[in-house]
Amino acid sequence: MLFAAASLMLLATGLPPLHDLGEGTYLGFQGGLYPGGANEPPPAHQQAALAKAAEIVPRDAAGNPSQDGAIGMIAVGMSNTTHEFGAFERNEDRNRNRNARLVIMDTGFGGQTAAIIASPTASYWTTMMQRLAAMGLTAAQVQVAWLKEADAQPPNDFPGHAMLLRDELESVVNNLHDKFPNLKLCYLSSRIYGGYSAPGTLNPEPQAYESGFSVKWLVEDQIAGDPGLSYGQVAGPVRAPLLLWGPYLWADGTTPRSDGLTWQLSDFEGDHVHPSATGEQKVAALLSSFFARESTAAPWWPARADLGLVALDATKDAHVSAAAPAANFGSAVPLLSQGGASPITAYVGFDASGIARPVALAKLSLRVVDAGGGRVSGVTDTSWGEGTITWSTAPAAGATLVTMPQSSRDGTIAARVTGNLNADADGRLSYAIDFPAASQASYHDREDSDPPRLVLGVACALSADGDGDGRADPCDCAPADPSSFALPREVAGVRWLDTVTIAWDASSAEAGPGTTYDLLSGAIAAVAEFDGDPGDLCAGALAGTQLPDPTPQPAAGDGRYFLIRAVNACGSSRWETSSGGRDRARSSCP
Repeated sequence: MLFAAASLMLLATGLPPLHDLGEGTYLGFQGGLYPGGANEPPPAHQQAALAKAAEIVPRDAAGNPSQDGAIGMIAVGMSNTTHEFGAFERNEDRNRNRNARLVIMDTGFGGQTAAIIASPTASYWTTMMQRLAAMGLTAAQVQVAWLKEADAQPPNDFPGHAMLLRDELESVVNNLHDKFPNLKLCYLSSRIYGGYSAPGTLNPEPQAYESGFSVKWLVEDQIAGDPGLSYGQVAGPVRAPLLLWGPYLWADGTTPRSDGLTWQLSDFEGDHVHPSATGEQKVAALLSSFFARESTAAPWWPARADLGLVALDATKDAHVSAAAPAANFGSAVPLLSQGGASPITAYVGFDASGIARPVALAKLSLRVVDAGGGRVSGVTDTSWGEGTITWSTAPAAGATLVTMPQSSRDGTIAARVTGNLNADADGRLSYAIDFPAASQASYHDREDSDPPRLVLGVACALSADGDGDGRADPCDCAPADPSSFALPREVAGVRWLDTVTIAWDASSAEAGPGTTYDLLSGAIAAVAEFDGDPGDLCAGALAGTQLPDPTPQPAAGDGRYFLIRAVNACGSSRWETSSGGRDRARSSCP
């Protein structure tokens, strides 16, 4: 209780989030995410990043561009990384607005600090490669990474510990370049809030806050031309992918930062270090919003017209135990698998009978509870019932399809089962998961609302169009809504028809006839306020593509800016791609 009381006193540190600090300083060091206190890359670095982004295309196993290939996206880091990216992966595997050829893989692992994975021979890298292999990905197909790292119990000696972490991160990105020859972009984030932890624990404040400077300095070193971080922009060997900030995750506890983000005590587990389910979802949402809006993700993140993403949750799951051969565990939580003298086998079932085949990709995805891994085998007899299956009645498992390596708690693990699904006669599928070691694996299941899932890449040309809008269901982000079928792109052709009427090009042909528009306008002096300004004006849900100017006449010498976005049932377009590629984080428009 004394520890809890002490930690609750640290509801806020009084420190400014790095991206709100801007040109100000912290202990003599300038804020902002990029040089000069800015929150966007310098133009030359931004242009180089856009050029790298254009090189991110589906690739075959050898790394050659192929329209039938894959784009691998990995997470690199420690326990918090796998917890947060695992939630992000699960969410994005249900997002029909994203590219179905993008294979998102949680490859973080608990306990793997920056000091550990700075070594190219750390076991972390071996396990990562095994996890990619289980999903049928090669190192040559990995092209995007999210890196989030820290060190355990860093001393309170700023800038010393932050400089050490920066140097370790440099070694990590060198390792990434050496192990993944086609890795183009690496997005980095620093820690979430650490102020609920007592001083001297795993990663308290101000060290968690100060780790943001480690990322800042690393990225700035690359921009400044450090040959050890060359992505090809300076003479000498290439040593790193191009580095950019991903979402900035730190906020000062319960004090809202400029975009409203806070970190409540309930966002953390009892250790006050690892995110709880709500904390995981906060980071997952920040990642999702970032990649949906990020200009350097625009060439490879959005959905394509040839292949759609379909997620099928398990229709049944249960485990059976040799120690209780007549017992049914169909309603038990979690789903277990165990080896040794008293084996436990997990069974999961899916109904893919309505899916057009062959599919380009079938990913068996499971969210880990305490530990994961094991052998995945096909089960021919799919007649077993969740409420009746026992060890004595369980159908026999077939040959091993794939072996998933060890994974740590609260992450997501995956196995490629494409060939098995395509070869199945009726699309009703069952898999058995057993664990070769005497220890136990545990997974979330249907009973705790995070079930095993099949994530499928389904060909549009082979699939039906249920709502008759001209877009096949797997490639329609609103398959039951004939007024919307694609996420709108940025509105083009914003112009004045005359001195009082603003107009823009329609997005309905590309996104659906139900597309409407929001107009955002503000004082020209506040055009750089990307998080909104009290003087902004919104005209929302406009059906047409022109509008008499609804804004007040500016004073002499002043002016107003105007931005338009398109909105439909699938979401909204970006407001803009100018200003260093940033988009509005929020505005007066809902």
